[in-house]
Amino acid sequence: MDSIVNQSLKPDKIIVVDDCSTDGTTTTIAKYRKSYPEMIIFEQNQRNLGHTKTFERGISMCKTDYIALSDQDDIWEPNKIKRCYWALEQNKDAKLCFHDFKLIDEKGNLFAKSFWESASIPLPASGAEARKRLVNLTNIVSGCAMFFSSDLKEYILPMPDSEWILHDWWIAVVAFFLANPIIVKGALSRYRFHEDQVCSLALSIKMKRKRRTLREVPYKIKREVRRIIFGKKIAEMKLREVKERQHALSQDVVKAISMYEALNLNHIPKEELSDLKDILESKIQK
Repeated sequence: MDSIVNQSLKPDKIIVVDDCSTDGTTTTIAKYRKSYPEMIIFEQNQRNLGHTKTFERGISMCKTDYIALSDQDDIWEPNKIKRCYWALEQNKDAKLCFHDFKLIDEKGNLFAKSFWESASIPLPASGAEARKRLVNLTNIVSGCAMFFSSDLKEYILPMPDSEWILHDWWIAVVAFFLANPIIVKGALSRYRFHEDQVCSLALSIKMKRKRRTLREVPYKIKREVRRIIFGKKIAEMKLREVKERQHALSQDVVKAISMYEALNLNHIPKEELSDLKDILESKIQK
């Protein structure tokens, strides 16, 4: 919160949606509201909605020209809003911009100066390459690195009602099909890893051997026991789960393409669009 309220270009509003947390969020935000009563809006969900629907609610409450998302784990560099704001002001057709970020542990110690350099897939990606990865159900833009125009809200919301959907993946799908997102150079925030994260980038990071923790050892033992006892059943369940996920998310991308076609946009070459549809069809039919 300190890194957000102390931006060189101040946010007009900070909307905090509490998803039935038990970590003292209510007390913490109450203190900030005393200092910034006009800036901070605080809402509490009546029941636990999960991160995607909570972000949906927060985005729906935004009345500003631009929107930036923040997990509970990111610390913004002082010029993040200013850099992103001017990037979109100077590129109105982009509608969304995104940036790199550093990785820190729960004590704030730096262990990677660039998420893009540490990721298990080549990053960043834009244009046709970004659309191809999104169609293949790979997320290429983390929510904490997004800054987008409110013009996209009517196409982002409501988010697909699927247990597989991740809010940042869906926003990226909409943005890369309906607009021309751009990259803002530099690591404009720090992403903090800790044990209690609901949704983490951990699976996307190539961790060096020296960074591995003792938690991985019992996990491996547990995994091996499961494999021996329930091997075949688990394999079948995982395969079914993968197919269900592919089918559901592919249908969501089809929705975005349908919006693109309904708006009569033409920034995606016909040959590329045809290839993307073929990929989706193959995933849906599996």
